[in-house]
Amino acid sequence: MDLADAHLHLFANGYPGRYGRSPAGTEELAAYQDIRRVHGIDRALVVGYEGEEHFAGNNDYLASLVGSHPWIAPVAYVSPDGPAEGQLARWWAAGFVGVSAYLADTEQADRFAAWLTTAAPQLTAARTLLSLNATPAATARLGTALAGLDACPVLFSHLGLPGSRPTPPTAQQAAEALAPLLDLALLPQVGVKVSGLYAVSEPTHAWPHSAARPFIDLLLERFGSRRLYWGSDFPPSLDHVSFSQTMEPVGLEQLSRTERADIFGANLRRALDGVRAAR
Repeated sequence: MDLADAHLHLFANGYPGRYGRSPAGTEELAAYQDIRRVHGIDRALVVGYEGEEHFAGNNDYLASLVGSHPWIAPVAYVSPDGPAEGQLARWWAAGFVGVSAYLADTEQADRFAAWLTTAAPQLTAARTLLSLNATPAATARLGTALAGLDACPVLFSHLGLPGSRPTPPTAQQAAEALAPLLDLALLPQVGVKVSGLYAVSEPTHAWPHSAARPFIDLLLERFGSRRLYWGSDFPPSLDHVSFSQTMEPVGLEQLSRTERADIFGANLRRALDGVRAAR
């Protein structure tokens, strides 16, 4: 089964990690190239991030990689207020397939939703892929803006950020935690990344992260296997688990071969093919 990774990062100066240096070593790109060869990963959505000083310039770094690494499909980091005038066109010309936003609260979500509404014609024309790290509180403020982007794949990262737990929640507790995201299942362009399971578990190294199972069960029920996307969260995940463990998320073992193939690659390829066709 060929894989496509829906969530990873590459940084020019490395991800500092919990120990002050990247768990992937000093050459993150080379490390991921080796991982790709071993595991058969042919496409990867590389998520831009510039939300802290250490990561400034990440968009430019990703732009420098695209031409020589055709497996990279980058999304450019944007602040909640969106990019400067004309920047989207420059990113599309550089090979970016979409944008990445990190929304921690309702205030940031409201600002981002306002930008999405204003930029909707341009985003829709380019079939822009949106990668969103959004808390449930932030997600609750995005529905109207996202409904206006029916041609744009929208991928919520890390199970929708339901928070960490030492034990699995009940089905009702899981539904309450993810209620804003579950409401968006009515929008066919919205999907969810099966990524960052360590962030749902206490302790983070407690693979296979059984606390994530009720959330994945719920996401499978509401979104279906055609709208879930496996992501490794390389290299941050390596502070907690091995790369191979990221490839065995809890809650997917009962699926058919076709369903697993969708989640582990086919869904992302379809989304990226749609972006390519629009450009």
